[in-house]
Amino acid sequence: MLKHLSICAALMALATGSANAQQKEAMLQRMEVPGAAIEIIVAMPKPQGAAFDLSASPDALLVYLTGGELAVGFDDAEKMLKLLGTLRHPVGALRVQSPDQRSTIPVAVYLVPAGE
Repeated sequence: MLKHLSICAALMALATGSANAQQKEAMLQRMEVPGAAIEIIVAMPKPQGAAFDLSASPDALLVYLTGGELAVGFDDAEKMLKLLGTLRHPVGALRVQSPDQRSTIPVAVYLVPAGE
């Protein structure tokens, strides 16, 4: 019984922590690949970007990127829907050491057809 109680307590603590999580505003950087029909999009947090807290606005126009740590905000639903298809499947997601060596920075990489 004590084992089940401790497992439930641990799950409650994890659920509470993730409920308070906020997504960092992402910047998207598009890079052309010379001689190829694809482009690379790299998503990473803006240096002084906002943290999105959806507790007050469930209707926000946001696209969550891989891992749920990054989000891109929009003011127009049409632009959001156009980008949503592009950023559906990343090639990879990784964490890079920050310059101050105290934390890591989430990064997502996408391949898209050129001109899309």
